Order: sequence, then C-alpha cells, then structure tokens
Amino acid sequence: MGHCGVHEEFRRDLFPVPSSVQLGRDLAEVHLNKWGLAVLADDVTLIVSELLTNALTAGQGMITLSLSLRPGVLTIEVADVGSGVPRRRKARKDDVNGRGLQIVEHLAESWGHRSAPDGGKVVWARCLLS
Repeated sequence: MGHCGVHEEFRRDLFPVPSSVQLGRDLAEVHLNKWGLAVLADDVTLIVSELLTNALTAGQGMITLSLSLRPGVLTIEVADVGSGVPRRRKARKDDVNGRGLQIVEHLAESWGHRSAPDGGKVVWARCLLS
C-alpha cells in the first residue's frame, strides 16, 4: 500500500477560522491520493477534522497542519498557539461536543501532544500502514 520506503511531507499554515477545517480535510485527502494512500482517506480526514476543530477551540493564532509519511506510518500533526493540554473527555449522551479525542483514539494507532518549540502545542496522531 502506498510508498513503502518513501518519506513524504506536507505542511500548511491555516487561518484560525472554521472553514480551515474543511480545507485541512481536503488537503489531507489530496496528499493521501498523491501518496497512493486513498484507502486511508476516510479515517485520516476525520482525524484531521477533529484535531483542527480542537485547535480552533483552544487557540487564537495560526494553526499548522502537517502530514508525514514514513515507512509503515503516517503521522498527522496540528500545531496551535494555545497553552492548554488536550485531554480525552467522556461526553454524555446529550453532549454536542467532547468526542473528538475519543474518535482520534479509536481511529489512530496512537496519539499524544508535546510543547511546540516556539510556544503552544502540537497534537499528533499516528496511523499504521498495513
């Protein structure tokens, strides 16, 4: 599946506006197709959507979407200037929000966060390529 031994990178700064979520999804899908990984598009675009939505909610400045393809793994990263640490919540049945990281956890092999070198944070998710 895809480019087994090839390293590919994609990075795009996005404005902190709701329409950036759809743009991020579209850009991820284009690059997955380009890299021969169209079969992952549904899961990856949903992960991108959830991470970008969380970044919009948490921060105020520019958001950076990065996709990194390495042998056997695709890493999705979303960086924002917010200082809050993402945490998985248990949404109640009637809650409209609060399921994003649960969805990411279900679709990705792993996820986490780290401090960004210039402040803010990076939230990442890894998908294994089988």
